[in-house]
Amino acid sequence: MTAMRIALISDIHGNLPALEAVLADIETAVVDEIICLGDIANVGPHPVECLDAIRSLNCVTLQGNHELYLLGDIEDADWQTCPTWSPVRWAQAQLGPEHLRYMAELPYDYTMPQNGRSGATFVHASPSSQYRGFQAEMGETAVTELMAGLDNTTLFCAHTHRPLYRQWSRSWLVNIGSVGMPLDGTPEAKYVIATQNKRQWRVEFRAIAYNTDHLMAEFERTGLQKEGGLITGLFRYQMLTGQPVAWRFIRDLREKAAALDTAVGEIYQQAPVPPFLEQFARHL
Repeated sequence: MTAMRIALISDIHGNLPALEAVLADIETAVVDEIICLGDIANVGPHPVECLDAIRSLNCVTLQGNHELYLLGDIEDADWQTCPTWSPVRWAQAQLGPEHLRYMAELPYDYTMPQNGRSGATFVHASPSSQYRGFQAEMGETAVTELMAGLDNTTLFCAHTHRPLYRQWSRSWLVNIGSVGMPLDGTPEAKYVIATQNKRQWRVEFRAIAYNTDHLMAEFERTGLQKEGGLITGLFRYQMLTGQPVAWRFIRDLREKAAALDTAVGEIYQQAPVPPFLEQFARHL
């Protein structure tokens, strides 16, 4: 029985140059199937192009938390006016009804039958949530909670934008990283090729360089940077460097807003531009 090779991609985040580079690499790698674990369109300058590219693959694709954001499933009551959500509003305005229907119909998870070999389960973040993923530093209790009773499988997941390969109980956890916005300290597009063997999956983590200069120019050309302001500058920096800065910024905003009993948007308007964003300062 020939071993099946699967290319696993996720967290593209509207970054078309990264997606195109990964798809080109997949073509040379010769795989039997591609599976996408979600977070396709939001944050970067190419929401339509990335969704259309994934749809054209006709592959198994799962729904991530950013698909939910683009469908308006956001807990923040003021998300339609708060500036921290401006990239979502910009991306929504680019999408057509067919894109929204596609995202709404995506499944939460996917299970690959064993067929005499090791099976696998695929999710965006974890079996328990589209918003909570696995981190390398997590203890056994936290992992057990996220597994939500699932065991004796190889679990392929994403969401945290950091590759991970870890044994837990009778399972293996494989975080495939991010195509469009890695947060592991390096900017190359990350994905996984997994080979289904009889007893265990063989996992190959791949890192693909692409034209980040072109990507940065697209933020300007499409108007996303002008619309998105400071928060989009932070996302650009993440794509350019692989350094996690946006979530820390948003977390600090929320904590300060809670302490002052005011809106996050009010704190955002007063926030200074971090020194590392000076390269984008004229656009913020």
